[in-house]
Amino acid sequence: MTQYAAREIGCLQVRLDLFDDIALMRFIKVMLWCCLMTIGSIHAQEQAPPKLELLFQATQGAAPGYVDDKACGTCHALIYKSYQHVGMAKSFVSASQAKVIEDFGAEYYHAPSQRYYQIRRDGQMLVFRRYQKDKLGVAINVFETNVDWVMGSGNRARSYIYQTEWGELFELPLGWYSERGIWAMSPGYEEADHPGIHRQVKRSCMFCHNAFPDVPKGDDLDWKPQRFPKQLPHGTGCQRCHGPGLAHIQAVMDSEPVEVIHERIVNPRKLTPEKRDSVCFQCHMLPAVSIGGARRFERSDYSFRPGESLADYMVHVEVTRDGHERFEINHHGYRLTQSACYQQSQGELGCISCHNPHEKPESSVFRASVAKRCVSCHADHQHLELLDAKVRRDCVSCHMPTRRTDDVIQVTMTDHRIAVGPFEPVSAVVSKTEQAPITDIGLLPFGNVPRGELGEIYRMTAIIRALGSANIASATSRIVYESNLTSPTPFLDLLTVQVRLRDHMGAEKTMLHLQKLHPDLAASLNLWGVVQLRQGKKDEAVETFERSIEKYSTPDGHFNLALALLSCKQHELALTQLNAAIALRSNMHLAWLYKGRVLIILGEYDKAKDALIRALEIEPNHTDSYSTLVQHLRRVGDPNEAERYLNLGLSVSKQPSKLSSLVR
Repeated sequence: MTQYAAREIGCLQVRLDLFDDIALMRFIKVMLWCCLMTIGSIHAQEQAPPKLELLFQATQGAAPGYVDDKACGTCHALIYKSYQHVGMAKSFVSASQAKVIEDFGAEYYHAPSQRYYQIRRDGQMLVFRRYQKDKLGVAINVFETNVDWVMGSGNRARSYIYQTEWGELFELPLGWYSERGIWAMSPGYEEADHPGIHRQVKRSCMFCHNAFPDVPKGDDLDWKPQRFPKQLPHGTGCQRCHGPGLAHIQAVMDSEPVEVIHERIVNPRKLTPEKRDSVCFQCHMLPAVSIGGARRFERSDYSFRPGESLADYMVHVEVTRDGHERFEINHHGYRLTQSACYQQSQGELGCISCHNPHEKPESSVFRASVAKRCVSCHADHQHLELLDAKVRRDCVSCHMPTRRTDDVIQVTMTDHRIAVGPFEPVSAVVSKTEQAPITDIGLLPFGNVPRGELGEIYRMTAIIRALGSANIASATSRIVYESNLTSPTPFLDLLTVQVRLRDHMGAEKTMLHLQKLHPDLAASLNLWGVVQLRQGKKDEAVETFERSIEKYSTPDGHFNLALALLSCKQHELALTQLNAAIALRSNMHLAWLYKGRVLIILGEYDKAKDALIRALEIEPNHTDSYSTLVQHLRRVGDPNEAERYLNLGLSVSKQPSKLSSLVR
């Protein structure tokens, strides 16, 4: 038997736990066949080996050729086992399987929003609870939901996610911070008026926190709804760095030459410096969380593959803030590229020069290995011989200090900008994120950055998505209209902002451009229906929203159609559409509010009360929901409950002055 075949059999002996009995027997049969083929015991004309599909289910749609990472572990057992302890492997996991590191059940009070938070265990499940208290200290506006997913390894922090029936993911406001062992608000939730339970987790977020899911081709296009299947991978996995593994495994099973087997998978160390670093930078290059770069218009979300240049997939922007050197939680790659060591190494220095991504580093041993890498270039350092032996084994502490991040204030991270110092000491935890004014936004000079008009379109696209002011929309429109772009993405970005700013003339012009390129795009039809409804074109709006839903049924489409039907006094039909919106997105508080109002009109008062209370449970600072509920409770003869909600609304709603007329 050849050395190669013997190695395959050896893997079987140590990784039997990766398979159920049926899959194991099939795998043994295939591997025995491969071994026999290797030693020439079977003639080519005899029966072919069993099909690969019997063993591993490969993805087929938007990101084809990816297999369960356990398939990688059959031959790379030690690496696979070691990688399971690395933070990247634990970056996303179902709540029922997440390792417990939190103090579940502890109550957290957020004073600015006057809300109480708790995540508790219920068997294998996690349950999130948020509520407020009335004047008597009794819980009110209680919202509960199962936690479906845990995001983050927990080495520094964790976030918690729930999934709607339609497949949308939403972040919950409460986070766990491991360094201090405390519950606190997740980043961006520090103020009284925060996103609540409505911050959507998009594909751009999941791109860096998980392996690619198996979704139909085209579902990851920029203008498609942000939906995810109920079954999702756990962690980033092997193939986000090495590329889809199906062809590699097939080559092994087909007894291809070793060279061919190696060619069917990506080894980042063998790539050019730019493409090598692109593997890491696909997730660890984020110059600014607040203003993210735009993906190339011709690319879909799940289309990046190791071996490509990141600049051919994403056009990053970097932000300059007034008098402030930014340091954010995902600045590993960005800060490294600012280092003289990186810039002057002529491509020799990269992330994997110091980091073995397959192993969880043990601090002192890891720092000593990093020091050896530093000394390999700085052996003639004038002070090196004067340093204590212990210090010589730890260059990181002095030249890559630990600092508190600007965007996640409960967390400290290693600053990967290699520098001499002096450095500021780690600051104390502050109560909220502070952001200095932006003075400049430009394209990040990494890889093949688009120039001229196209580069300006990408820069403006990033800005308009983050800021969306009238001036920016006007400047963007002039460039986009005159371009030769055929992708709907920049036009949809522009149309979205114009609708939000009520620039109906601009929206009409943009819609005409979109209609020429993509006449029946559900997303643009839905936006155009909003414009028509605002202009009083009720029947036209109903028709447009119906066309939008026919193309792609979405919660927003059903809700907007309901509003159009209400404007036409078609209450029963509107209620049907509101129920459809709620069935897809159960946390849509405006749909619950309007459902309550329609039920009042239809005389179903008890159901109306339940719907209005649900609207406030979901969004407990919504002024119109308090106003409608208080008046309804008084109308049906429940004044005590009406006063209870009114008193709370006067304290916590966004516009308490609008409720003052209800005070008796």
